[in-house]
Amino acid sequence: MCAADAVRPKLRKDGVDILQCRRCGLAWWEPGPGVDPAALYDAGYFASREAGVGYDDYAGLEAPLRRTVSARLSRLGAPAAGERLLDVGAAYGFTSSEAMRAGWRVAAVEISREAAARAAGILGRRIVAGSALALPFESGAFSVATLWDVLEHLPDPHRAASELRRVLRPGGRLALTTGDVGSAVARLSGRRWHLYTLPEHLFFYSRESLRRLLAAHGFRVERMAAEASWYPAGYLVERLRKTLLRRAATRPARWPGARVPLPVNLFDVVSVTAVREGGA
Repeated sequence: MCAADAVRPKLRKDGVDILQCRRCGLAWWEPGPGVDPAALYDAGYFASREAGVGYDDYAGLEAPLRRTVSARLSRLGAPAAGERLLDVGAAYGFTSSEAMRAGWRVAAVEISREAAARAAGILGRRIVAGSALALPFESGAFSVATLWDVLEHLPDPHRAASELRRVLRPGGRLALTTGDVGSAVARLSGRRWHLYTLPEHLFFYSRESLRRLLAAHGFRVERMAAEASWYPAGYLVERLRKTLLRRAATRPARWPGARVPLPVNLFDVVSVTAVREGGA
C-alpha cells in the first residue's frame, strides 16, 4: 500500500509464505496460477464440515449477524428519503435486509451465485452476482457502501477501492470491517491467528495500510475502532476447531447453550468508516 520495496517473509502457513511490508504492515500471500479465489464460494462454502473451510452453518448465524449489522448501520445514522446503500459481499442478505428495515434503498452484490439466489429469496429482489472489482452501477449512485469482512478476500484492493469511490457520491461513506494483522492477538497467535485462513483470505491489513489504501482513492478515514460482534457459542467452538485445531466437524453444534449469542471483541478486527472526498 505504501509502494515501498521493504518486503520480508512474515511466516509460513499451510505450505505458503505470507509476506509483509516493513513500512505499512500489509501482509499477503501470492496465489499460484492454478488458484481461483472466486471458485471457493460455492454452496459448500456456507455449509462445510471440512477443516479450515468456510462455515459449518452460515444460515444458523442469522440472528446474531443481524444484531451485529443492525448496530453498525445505526452508527451510520438514518437515511434521508430515497438514499441508497450498496451492500458488497451480501452473502445471504442479512445486512441488506436490516438496511431496508432502517429505511435505505438497497442494492446488493455477492460473488457466490448460490448465496445470491438465497439472498434474493429473503429480500424479494434480484442480487447482483459479482464482486467489488466491477460494480454495474452508475457513478455517484450511493450514499453508503458496506463491506463487512470482505476486503481481505479481494485479489485487487486498489481496483476495489477505485470502484467504490466511483459509485459513491461526494461525501458518501464507505463502512468496512477486516482483520487487523497488527493487533496484539494476531501478533501473539502467529500462524495460528484465526484470520490466517487460506486460500480465502488474500490480504491481511494493518491499520496503517488501510489508511494508505483509502487515502490513495480519495477517502478520508472518519472512524477506526475495534468493536464487539455477536456470535453463537457453538460458532465460536467451530472457529476454534477449524482454524486452530484444524479439525473437521462431525455434526452441527447442538449441545446446550450452543445457540446462546455472545458479544466478542478480541480487538483484532477493525471497523472503519471513511468519507468519499472530492468531486466526480
